[in-house]
Amino acid sequence: MIFRKAEKVDFYKIRSLYWNLIDQDQDDPSFPHWKKGIHPSDEMILDSIDKGDLYVLADGEEIAACVIANDEKVEGYADAPWQVDSDDIIVLHVLAVHPDHRGKGLARRLVENVIEQERKAGKMALRLDVIENNTTAERLYQKLGFRYIHTKTLYYDVVGEMTFKLYELVL
Repeated sequence: MIFRKAEKVDFYKIRSLYWNLIDQDQDDPSFPHWKKGIHPSDEMILDSIDKGDLYVLADGEEIAACVIANDEKVEGYADAPWQVDSDDIIVLHVLAVHPDHRGKGLARRLVENVIEQERKAGKMALRLDVIENNTTAERLYQKLGFRYIHTKTLYYDVVGEMTFKLYELVL
């Protein structure tokens, strides 16, 4: 598996990865309520590729996992009791592993690569939010050293207001 920035030619494979996850997991109570064509939207994926914010683990032509890492955050992040008081942070979004590649440690490997890259780039911290009952994601982030910060109601267009747990990794 190769860690790299996504390229325009990866778009349909990345969208397919998200759509496969939505089809397979939408009835799972821990699923983050993504919706085909809405979140992550085609525009979000393409924009993230253009900005160099979308990272993949590729196995030849296949995209096995992906994540967006940028400085975009929802309004509710502003008053959270973060450990680092800086704007020099990165937020992880829409981490996904293709259903055929689950259980191989790819999510961990993908996030470890992002951590290493952002540390080298001089960022101060990585942040993220996890839908309240997504214990699998929480265990992953805790194993990677992310610290639970706060439980908070956040608003996202795709789901409205929901309860999320905020995590931060000081770099």
